[in-house]
Amino acid sequence: MIDRIKMRLFLGILFSCFFSSVIAQNSSLEEGDYLFDEQKYTEAYEKYDAVFQNGQASPAMLLKMAYIQDGLGNYTDALFFLDKYYQSSADRNVIGKIEELSTSNDLSGYRYTDIDYFLAILNKYHLYFVILFSSIVLMLLVYIFKKSNSEEKPIAAGILQLISICLLLAIVNFSNPSKAIIVSDNTLLRSGPSAGAEPIEMLNKGHKVKVLARDQVWTQISWDGREVYVRNAKLKII
Repeated sequence: MIDRIKMRLFLGILFSCFFSSVIAQNSSLEEGDYLFDEQKYTEAYEKYDAVFQNGQASPAMLLKMAYIQDGLGNYTDALFFLDKYYQSSADRNVIGKIEELSTSNDLSGYRYTDIDYFLAILNKYHLYFVILFSSIVLMLLVYIFKKSNSEEKPIAAGILQLISICLLLAIVNFSNPSKAIIVSDNTLLRSGPSAGAEPIEMLNKGHKVKVLARDQVWTQISWDGREVYVRNAKLKII
């Protein structure tokens, strides 16, 4: 009896903390939207950033954060939020603005292909795809079970179910290839994860690169066809 009471108290505290966090996030977002409408952009950004740091960013909020940073002349942060927006919304209309900023600042890494668009679509509707293929797998399982009881061999349904399971697993484990933006001028690329490794090239901020691996200090990236290393502090993971 006492254990049940303790469990209920624990669950009550857990749910209370969760809903308090949600309410706080919604409050910060509403305050940010109000400040944005009042054209108090720097104050609005502070509210939005608090929400973003807690992983609660919506596409609309990301677009507003990009707008604010662009207005302040921070093209690196503007590109960061525009790219995050594209990944979450699959809105191709934003590509023009990204290309404008990257071209005017002579930056590389901002070419978007049909594969990038497909990955953005998959990211946007990830939950719906999981539900869809889970339903297909379940329906096929029921169908195969019924046919097996009637001594039929639903080979085609079995093959289709196997394909659906593979697709479901691929979607569940889906994640966009990691990319990062260089956020510091005079960022030195090295041949290895060491301060004593051979310097390869020095880059200014704003370039977008593909992330290959990452540890507590160094990130391995792909640059100009080579695998090089850069300190984590010089990058912002998208």
